[in-house]
Amino acid sequence: MIASTALFAFVKHNDLLQSSSGGHSHPPPGAVGVGHAAYDALHSSWLDEYDARLTLYRHRATGAEFLAGYDPKPDKVFGVAFRTKPESSTGVPHILEHSVLCGSKKYPSRDPFAHLLKGSLQTFLNAMTYPDRTVYPVASRNRADFRNLMDVYLDAVFHPRAVEEEGWWVLRQEGWRYDVVGANDEDDENFEYKGVVFSEMKGAYSDPEDLLDRITQSLLFPDSPYHFDSGGDPAVIPTLTREEFVAFYKKYYHPTNARLFVAGDESDVYHALSTADRYMSPMGYNPDSRKDSVIHYQPRKFKEPVRERKPFAGTASADGEEGDDSADGHMLCVTWLLNTDPLSSTMELAWIVLDALLLGKPSSPLRKALEDSNLGEETIGGGLDDELLQSTFAIGMKGLKEREDVSKLEYLIMDTLHKLDTDGFSEDEIAASMNTIEFQLREGGGGLRGMEIFLGALTKWNYDLSPKDALVYEDALKLLKEEIDKTGSNVFQQLIHDSLLGNNHRVVLELYPSTTLEADQLQDAKIQISRAQSRMSDAEYKSILDEGVKLKKLQETEETPEVIATNPTLKISDIDLTPIEYPIHVEENAFKSGIQVVTHEVASSGIAYIDFGLDISMIPYEDAILLPSLITLLNEAGTKEMSDVKFRNYIGKVTGGVYATLEMMSVKPEGWDDDSKVLPGVNMLTMLFIRGKCTVENISNLFAVFDKVLTDINLDDSQDILHNALKSNLSSKKSSVASRGHSFANRRIRGRYSVRSFIDEKVYGVSSLESYARILKDVESDWQQFVLRLKNLREAILNGSRNGMLMNLTGDRSVLDAIMEKAEGFLVNGLPVDLAKDMLVSNPVRDEGIVVSTQVAYVGEGGRLYDVEEEVSASVSVVSHYLTTGYMWDVIRAKNGAYGAYSQFSSSDGIATLYTYRDPNSPEATLDAFHAAADDILQAADSSSLTRNGNAAITTAIIGTIGGLDGSALSAKDAGWVALIRHLRGESALCRQREREEVLKSSVDDFVDYAQRLKSWKTPSVAIVASQSAFNEMERDLSLMKAQ
Repeated sequence: MIASTALFAFVKHNDLLQSSSGGHSHPPPGAVGVGHAAYDALHSSWLDEYDARLTLYRHRATGAEFLAGYDPKPDKVFGVAFRTKPESSTGVPHILEHSVLCGSKKYPSRDPFAHLLKGSLQTFLNAMTYPDRTVYPVASRNRADFRNLMDVYLDAVFHPRAVEEEGWWVLRQEGWRYDVVGANDEDDENFEYKGVVFSEMKGAYSDPEDLLDRITQSLLFPDSPYHFDSGGDPAVIPTLTREEFVAFYKKYYHPTNARLFVAGDESDVYHALSTADRYMSPMGYNPDSRKDSVIHYQPRKFKEPVRERKPFAGTASADGEEGDDSADGHMLCVTWLLNTDPLSSTMELAWIVLDALLLGKPSSPLRKALEDSNLGEETIGGGLDDELLQSTFAIGMKGLKEREDVSKLEYLIMDTLHKLDTDGFSEDEIAASMNTIEFQLREGGGGLRGMEIFLGALTKWNYDLSPKDALVYEDALKLLKEEIDKTGSNVFQQLIHDSLLGNNHRVVLELYPSTTLEADQLQDAKIQISRAQSRMSDAEYKSILDEGVKLKKLQETEETPEVIATNPTLKISDIDLTPIEYPIHVEENAFKSGIQVVTHEVASSGIAYIDFGLDISMIPYEDAILLPSLITLLNEAGTKEMSDVKFRNYIGKVTGGVYATLEMMSVKPEGWDDDSKVLPGVNMLTMLFIRGKCTVENISNLFAVFDKVLTDINLDDSQDILHNALKSNLSSKKSSVASRGHSFANRRIRGRYSVRSFIDEKVYGVSSLESYARILKDVESDWQQFVLRLKNLREAILNGSRNGMLMNLTGDRSVLDAIMEKAEGFLVNGLPVDLAKDMLVSNPVRDEGIVVSTQVAYVGEGGRLYDVEEEVSASVSVVSHYLTTGYMWDVIRAKNGAYGAYSQFSSSDGIATLYTYRDPNSPEATLDAFHAAADDILQAADSSSLTRNGNAAITTAIIGTIGGLDGSALSAKDAGWVALIRHLRGESALCRQREREEVLKSSVDDFVDYAQRLKSWKTPSVAIVASQSAFNEMERDLSLMKAQ
């Protein structure tokens, strides 16, 4: 996968040996580094920021660096990263990332990675390609599983079959190949491009924002490896040769160029050091692999900003006519290159804070200026990106309707920055942003802390700087606070003046919509293939045909038992027989307030997490459509006494964040005592939550903010705020349909069979486009009437029964005691409409196509497998997992080239769906593949392959399912929230234990029953997101709608 940008950057610290807070006089367990004869320990120090010891080793035989962290958290983490410098846009770093996981010397099966997905207890299993590095991280709570994962990954990166003669097929499957699609007029075979990475990148280049980022990076770095797309340009990928593929691997995949990481206890660290040594030592020392991979700084050399206009594939206007008339607007983004040498730790942190000051909230001055201008629909660019050698800053908008608005927007961006350079920021703005950033630093990123350390460390370590420089922040925070105390806003004004206004090394990129580009690109690809085909000799032509036949035969040939046996496995005895539970205590009528208080005592580093919920199930359905608008204003507007800017800055100063959110869930009907049956789906709990976090000393302030948010938001003067938010949300949703069509297709199908899913689709699915557009029109045409409806909605919520209110508290024992001292003052002081009928009218069971501009498709099919009140065994989840990691992976992904293919089943509503992601095939072909899934299970049962070797295939699926159920260790906030949702749904620990036992007892009979139900799907239906040209080629009768 291509790594997402803008990982949260951790600031530098100059003294590796010094603890950031003076250290511990009595180090905790694990504070002593682990020694190993094959390594020199370069540095070892305790990090108070992570409550962990980090030791940096150098492997004596190869020079590889290995960072080890003692971490008592349940998730053990391992990773290896290589600095991979792209030399073209063929995508060879990305294709290698996929390819090395397709079999290795010790694990010679075609896809050990897929085997791990099927039957591992992994809590993280993936690989990522960045613009200058390729990373292979894994994590698991289970020690045996963790060691299996580590060994498979080390063998994969150091001994892959893909670069050997026996692995000739891997590049063809994972990268690109010619695939036969029929004959031409001369009776020669016609070709098309296929390949998993090729499909992935076709989807990426179909996303206008993704395209804008890639073009910008290429223009901004003309003399740097960042000029090339490490992920691969679909127009260039087919030029990659096998010789280049193998040479790139040999050049960069050497231990001397590797950076390794482990997090766990002492035994995990020692085992990882030993295992890595066993793989690396025979490969020796190769200094050229590190020297050749060095990334040099791009000089800031533009005398004038670089200006470019490029087309993107736009959707035709509603009248459907082709030409330049598009429903999409123009896009403009201005991007600066910020530094040409390493930034000081203080300056790195200052840029993070400045980014928050400029863009962090809707009320932030640069973001607000753009959104209030009405020039475009949504801000884009993302602000600061500091995960590579050089940082960048980008800001712009999409949805500009007129060409002349492009220059107006650029002027507005620069003019706003000039004003901020002159006027600076207020004390409240700075205090709010500083507190927000500090809170994020101290709270950390979540449950997988070891992964956070590894990926964060690489932002420095990849460039041969100290990995610890990326992880500690106390000194930089102290220095920045001192600088602000002395000079106020000046530090941020200086950054704006020097690095933005005074910096001509920037790219001003406009993308304009073209309704003919998609057809042009298809034609260009055909011409490219035709030219290549015309230059082929007879022998080359025959070789391609023969290779295609060989590849198909190989993909369809079952591997021998001996090869399968090389894949590492777990046993059922390796699994905990009891599910993971989180602490919960429920007190009814707390303080005689009529309000339920739910508490969770977990380690929270002194942070209090407080959620206040109100049951809003009484809200009429016709008013429920307003809930997202009300929630937007609760999150963005000001109060009667404070403007939006002042109120949001106040929240930032005294809390770690406060926000409103909507939660909808199916619950059991009254008296329903059977947890194993499909729910009717019409009994729902809908709640409005105000969620917040703070330190103990600010608990009273947090409750005061809750009160203001619930009762005092100034709805009357919030028209502009809501108008901007609706425009932005509508624009973002349209883009998401084209880039994440699989989730919209899946949601659309499920909304036809379940009332709960119907509402979910109305609020979050493709139907919400119409709702947002209608509400936007109401806001623009009659604000007074609209705001009156919002006021009535708020009043109805606040006047609801106290029996429907609750408070959810999460924290350490001392934190919970402190909350309860303050809570008394705050506490003391289902949708009633026939939705089942409305569901049948507005979202009937029918086949639908959703038209977007894209070079790939997202195909979904689903229906009901179990009727209401029919008993469902939890073993069904095992079969669904087996389908995703087996048939869907092997046939639709590996063989047919889709980037993703999934099976999903929900026991609460009895609905199953199959769907694909970035699928290059015709939707008809994918639907045919779906229809063969049930037969694949039945054939496996008939041939005894499911029961062979002691039910090995079923055991593997059981273990993989349990891994998914348990997941990774949760942060304090998430543990409290998960426990609350379980409580509200009426899910008991006894129920979870029963489900776990049913999973563990899954048998071949469960697989056969599921397959037979799949073959006799009850009223199945289809939802497909694709281009108009794809639908034109389909024979199936579809009801078409445009995502606009």
